[in-house]
Amino acid sequence: MRDDHEDDVLHSPARRRLLGASTALLFALSSARIWAGGRPSPLDRWARELAELNDRLARGAMPATEWQDAIERLDRSVAVSDLVAYLDIDRLVHAFRYPTRLADVADPVLPPHVLPPGGRHRWFVRVFGLRRHGAIIPHVHNRMASAHLVVSGEFHVRTHDRVRDLVDAVVLRPSIDRSFARGDVLSMSEARDNQHWLHALRDRSLTFDVGVVDVAPMRDFRLPANDNHMIFVDAGAKPQPDGLVVAPVMDFESCAARYAGT
Repeated sequence: MRDDHEDDVLHSPARRRLLGASTALLFALSSARIWAGGRPSPLDRWARELAELNDRLARGAMPATEWQDAIERLDRSVAVSDLVAYLDIDRLVHAFRYPTRLADVADPVLPPHVLPPGGRHRWFVRVFGLRRHGAIIPHVHNRMASAHLVVSGEFHVRTHDRVRDLVDAVVLRPSIDRSFARGDVLSMSEARDNQHWLHALRDRSLTFDVGVVDVAPMRDFRLPANDNHMIFVDAGAKPQPDGLVVAPVMDFESCAARYAGT
């Protein structure tokens, strides 16, 4: 049993500084291991172009649909195995335990030398992992564009164009309904494939995602999004005779219960 003096030592300012320094050292060593094999120059070029495209979209220097086309071409220009190694994705997802049918999440590290001056602004990179029958539940975004590269497993992908908002629902037009396997890329913006819903068909189904937020609006949508720029919807609602889907807005808990069994 520790005495009071020992507690004082463990929680002293000096001890906290030592722990902080140790943590920083471990992070530095971990980062060094990530890049220990050297950075393949084609992947450095990929990362620089990724950062440039994201920065241009965030600054309003290109329309979101042009960004979608460019980011899809960029992700298809590199081998998935090289990208997985470059971002150390296997190490990142090693700790995933998939306790529910919702996604486990981890953020890769891009080397500082590929980023623009000042680093990232209003964009992120992320890995989502799901077990079989897991789901990225259906939702639309406000003022956001994203791209999703399948790096492992397989997904049933369903997307819709967002036609208009009602008081408590979103009117959707079906756009994509097919399987996405390793190497396939999905992108979305307010103008195209805004609603997306991914159902994992295999264990260890993983996507590498890029997202840019606070994008200049492309549509005059009335419904507000949450802090993550998301609105959860019942995209599986029965289509109307004209083929459109009137998808009621759902809270996260109800949407997760319906589409991920949580």
